[in-house]
Parts: sequence; C-alpha cells; structure tokens
Amino acid sequence: MTVEQAITDISALPPSDQLRIVQAIWDRLPDGIGTELTDSQRAELDRRWAEYKAKPSTALSEEEFRERIRVARGR
Repeated sequence: MTVEQAITDISALPPSDQLRIVQAIWDRLPDGIGTELTDSQRAELDRRWAEYKAKPSTALSEEEFRERIRVARGR
C-alpha cells in the first residue's frame, strides 16, 4: 500500500476514527520529531508573546476564538 492509498482509505473513515489514527501515529513517533521550530516561527512566537505582554486585553477568550473560527468556516 502506498502512502497516497493509505491517506485515501483513512479519509473515507469517520472523523473520530481519523483522529484516533492521527493520535496513534503521533504517539509512535520518536520524541522531538516534528516539534522543532524554524527561526522565523520562533521569531513570530516571540513577537506575538511580546504583543500580548504589552497589552493583554487584546487577547481573545476561548469563546471568542471559537466563535471567530465558526464564523470563518461559515457555520
């Protein structure tokens, strides 16, 4: 089976089963794989953290964040 065929087969499963597969694969990866940040990612996180620290009131609550995602998805 090719990776492409596996992805096609997995995509046909219900979302809950897809998530179980993703979690199972993630859990089997060696520590540190896929978690390294690039210099530009690190710089962006540092910029956002500094922005938040300077004005915490600009942060969204979890409810506000979820609502924005819902609206963006057209739901």
